[in-house]
Order: sequence, then structure tokens, then C-alpha cells
Amino acid sequence: MFSLIRTSFGRLLPQTGPGLLKAPLGNSSPFLTRGFKVRTAIKKFCSDCYMVRRKGRVYVYCKSNKKHKQRQG
Repeated sequence: MFSLIRTSFGRLLPQTGPGLLKAPLGNSSPFLTRGFKVRTAIKKFCSDCYMVRRKGRVYVYCKSNKKHKQRQG
């Protein structure tokens, strides 16, 4: 798996084998997700926004514009 190569300076450097340099399986492109805006005072921005209370926190979700997502915190 690992082999050591002696350089001209006398040090030993690890060298990775060809099996360790393979690309990971699956799609390597990152998923783009929009997080919540964290604010102390949240409000509805449009008529499609609605408030939800979960786990002691208040969230605002919007069906038409995902940029309106907020979390009180």
C-alpha cells in the first residue's frame, strides 16, 4: 500500500500507491442549498411566507421564493 522512497537528502518520503488516487464514487459536484437567515426578529416578506414553530424555534418558509427562509435565534 505505502512504499518509502529515499531522496538525495537522506529522508524517507511516503508514496501512495495507484489505488489511493482514484476519484470517489458518485457525483462529485457539490449540492447547492440555501440555508436559513438567522435573525432575532423574523417577519413574513410576501403572501406565500408562513411561520412554523418547531423544537422551540420559529421558522419562516416561503413557497414562492426560497430566499425568504428565516430562523429566529
